[in-house]
Amino acid sequence: MKHLFALFILLFFTVPAHAAEPLKVTYGLYASGFNVVEVEGTYTIKDDKYDLSMDLKTAGLLGKMAPWSGLLKTSGVYKKAVSTPIKHSFASTWRNETETKEFAFDADGTLTAATKESNGKLENKMPNKDVYENGAIDTLTAMFRAMNQKSCAGKYDVMDGKRRFDMTFKSKGTATMEKSRYSIFDGQAEKCEVEIIPTAGKWRDKKRGWMSIQDQAKNNGQLPTLWFAKLRDDFPPVPVRFLIKTNYGAMVMHVQSVQ
Repeated sequence: MKHLFALFILLFFTVPAHAAEPLKVTYGLYASGFNVVEVEGTYTIKDDKYDLSMDLKTAGLLGKMAPWSGLLKTSGVYKKAVSTPIKHSFASTWRNETETKEFAFDADGTLTAATKESNGKLENKMPNKDVYENGAIDTLTAMFRAMNQKSCAGKYDVMDGKRRFDMTFKSKGTATMEKSRYSIFDGQAEKCEVEIIPTAGKWRDKKRGWMSIQDQAKNNGQLPTLWFAKLRDDFPPVPVRFLIKTNYGAMVMHVQSVQ
């Protein structure tokens, strides 16, 4: 299930610095028509600070057979249209065993501390310098920067503690979407392809996790794709659909409720 968690790390729903109230969004990830993962995001902006969280868990029969959950959080500051992380963490729980990683950054966005807790054991270990030097940021902050632009298009230097990569977004125009039994969204959305390009750190020779999924999508004719649209007037466009074509069929994420 860690591979599934890696996929969701790339999905983030952002808010602008002027939003007064948190945006709470519930999503469902479907495979073969079945809701296999539930996603709940809460995104808060106050003054020049942002606090973002995403809570995920397997659903339905999959939830009973493979009980997995993930919690992803980021906090930072937003000044002059640039977001800089202060703290980032993610926890993955598989069959009641939880592994948590936390990262702390200075005012310039440079990583200053990294910890890992697993089975009650706490480790303090900074990654190799080539993974975090020159202000490499966390994935959620990269998405926050991307979605505060006029278009989703852009490239961001990102690290996850072990690896460093370019996170690229390419706009593919707009499309009209309609409500369905899976999604409550109805309206115009920007289509955006997402690609991870390794640059440093510990990458496996045999691709796993997100890199394996990304290659499967490429081989099936389309990179992993997000559609972004406004769900509330005081927020920029946020994800309203996600599609990835794997060797085992398509996986699609839809927006189910908004608060």
